[in-house]
Amino acid sequence: MLARAACLAPGEPIPYHLLKLTLHLPEAKLQVALQAEDGVNRLVELGLIRPERGNTLRLHHLIVAFIRNAALPEYESAREAVAVALYEEAKRVNAAGYPAPLLAWQSHLRAVTQAALIREDLLTAKLCNELGWHLEHVGDYASGRPYFEQALAIRQRILGIEHPDTAYSFNSLGNLLRAQGNLAGARPYFEHALAVREKILGEEHADTAASLNDMGRWFIEQGDLVAAKLHYERALAIGMKVLGQEHPLTAEYLNNVGVCLLDLGDLTKARFYLEQALAVNEKVLGPNHPDTALNLNNIGYLFQELRLPAEAQPYHERALTIRHAVLGPEHPDTAQSLSNLGSVLQDQGALEKARYYLEQALAIREKTLGKEHARTAICMALLGRLLQTVGDLNSAQQYLEQALTIRQKVLGIDHPDTADSLNDLGGVLQVRGDLDNAQQYLEQALAIRQKNLGDDHHLTAQSLNNLGTLLKAQGDQAKARSYYERALAILETQFGRDHTDTNLVRNNLATLEG
Repeated sequence: MLARAACLAPGEPIPYHLLKLTLHLPEAKLQVALQAEDGVNRLVELGLIRPERGNTLRLHHLIVAFIRNAALPEYESAREAVAVALYEEAKRVNAAGYPAPLLAWQSHLRAVTQAALIREDLLTAKLCNELGWHLEHVGDYASGRPYFEQALAIRQRILGIEHPDTAYSFNSLGNLLRAQGNLAGARPYFEHALAVREKILGEEHADTAASLNDMGRWFIEQGDLVAAKLHYERALAIGMKVLGQEHPLTAEYLNNVGVCLLDLGDLTKARFYLEQALAVNEKVLGPNHPDTALNLNNIGYLFQELRLPAEAQPYHERALTIRHAVLGPEHPDTAQSLSNLGSVLQDQGALEKARYYLEQALAIREKTLGKEHARTAICMALLGRLLQTVGDLNSAQQYLEQALTIRQKVLGIDHPDTADSLNDLGGVLQVRGDLDNAQQYLEQALAIRQKNLGDDHHLTAQSLNNLGTLLKAQGDQAKARSYYERALAILETQFGRDHTDTNLVRNNLATLEG
């Protein structure tokens, strides 16, 4: 037992349950468990291990150094046993989706993984992969990346480029790069993983579905909603067939099809998929799981798109509570919930509280994702809209211009999010009386939305309405009427005759002369 404790991080508190796991004791064997406790008590009596708060133990770093330097035979055999135990426990914790338990012994996983790098064997690759996933789960993308890269390099060398485990590493690295906002860098990793899985495992394998899902997420962040939907639907069909309707991965695929339909403007169908996903995850994973929080977040966003902020708010509040407790106050997903809650509060007129949440979200995203990440731009855009509402047009314009610059650079000039920024900036410039420049921004936004979202999307209607208002201010009543009428037809079809947005456009139309 002392040799195994010496394999862990020197001087760090060792959770007792973790030390027991390294012994690989038979389950449900009371006598063996008692012997292990006797062993720990004996080491405590000898002063070799010190018990501490929280059911932890501490081994003095000088004792660690002696055991390691003495190169005792039991130490060499202990290293393998400890590495296997930590890999298996890290895999179990990561699969459960709750990163907090592993935080208590992250230092030991790091130490064992670093020590294993000398060997560069398949167990080392497994350790690197699980540590990388843990760091990604807690939002530490920069630290996770080198571990994923090490795992991939080892698997390529030992297993070859077309092995399923190598494909898993390609996919893992692609996911991390995507999370960092490096969409161009992520694509070849996703494409290679998908090609290998389709070739080696088959087109209806669960791992193939996972790759299709990740490619779908990549396409949706690129703004290619049609391609994203095709990939998501293929993943869902496989998941339903291979995993069953009540599997967490199937719930993920249901959620993602719903999100895609939401972005495409098919809100009725989107709600069906999102509510199915939530029901599965609440039943299978529980009401406080991070995946459940994601479902709540997306249903909240659906209600935002329906212009029902009061209905959206409790979903975002539940999601924030879960993420704050499970992922921590500075996790990127926690920032997403803060941002969305700020947005719904703004829509309800609670501007001071909204600003508080949005500024928190922006600070977290700038710290964890960087100042030029697409998700950071979301917070800047929301703050810009809020500042416009309170009349601080100079600050509003600055935030909106920053958001536009980031989106054009990271997402491209034809991305739907870029259109959002162009639309926002056009609105500010119109309020400031700069109608010619405002028109240029609003027309660019409309063109992008028509191209990517279609002529019947509610955001296309928003652009038409905004241009109608600008044309009215320029005195072009006839053209303004044409834009208002097109917007009204879309919204009556999408939202119904009595919806808030529909009534807004109808009232705008009614103000025209003649």
